[in-house]
Amino acid sequence: MSVLKVNDVSLYYEQTGEGEAIVFLHGYTGSTQDWADQVKAVSDRYKAIAIDNRGHGKSEAPKAEEDYSINIFSEDLYALLRQLGIDRCCLVGHSMGGFISLQFILDHPELVKALVLVDTSSGDFERAPGFVEFRAKLDELARNEGLEAAFEYDAANNPMRIERFQKHPELREVTRRKVMNTSVDGYVYVARTFGKWQPVTGRLNEIAVPTLIFLGEEDAPFIKASQTMKESIKDSRLVTVPGVGHSPHEEAPDLFNKAFLDFLSKIEW
Repeated sequence: MSVLKVNDVSLYYEQTGEGEAIVFLHGYTGSTQDWADQVKAVSDRYKAIAIDNRGHGKSEAPKAEEDYSINIFSEDLYALLRQLGIDRCCLVGHSMGGFISLQFILDHPELVKALVLVDTSSGDFERAPGFVEFRAKLDELARNEGLEAAFEYDAANNPMRIERFQKHPELREVTRRKVMNTSVDGYVYVARTFGKWQPVTGRLNEIAVPTLIFLGEEDAPFIKASQTMKESIKDSRLVTVPGVGHSPHEEAPDLFNKAFLDFLSKIEW
């Protein structure tokens, strides 16, 4: 078990392989395990580093809301890479991990040689009507009845969840397991950071490294955001993965890894 103390929080990470560093950042309620297929695919040629963000997985969960923000996550990553002696990497971020990746490359461009963004956004993304009230209900359930109750309510009342689980029943248990692997404080407070993050859409043209953007074909809330990133980041390519939703790296790992490995092979380190 690998843990480092950064910014007064203990962060869990997994490091496998040798070579240039590929750093993986999971999405909301995710963990290092989300990237198992990718770590396995790259660790014979690269150093794979997967991190549990604060409040998630095996990392420490601070008790105060002010200890969570996209900017704080970015600075956690910076401190971790400094301690590990990593001075350049390919940064891979899914959903929330993509928010962190974008913030990080804008704050510390000298450390990023290439960027992979998976079903994410630069901060401008669509929210369903009634989202704030619905989210408040989930937080209340998580606090008072536990994460299982919050998940069950979400699964039964969130139109997006209902549609996805009907079409792909196997995703229900995957999603439940992720929620149960998250701390209550992380579940509640991290979700609130998304609305507080200052969108970086207007700064996307500052990104000057090769960038690969993945989009699950059925992930409607992120279609427009992915197109915006593709149009705004000069050296970027958008890959749409057919028949999957928000997590193409988990739902279609073979298709994902083919494009991912091809991209990695062309990076000029």
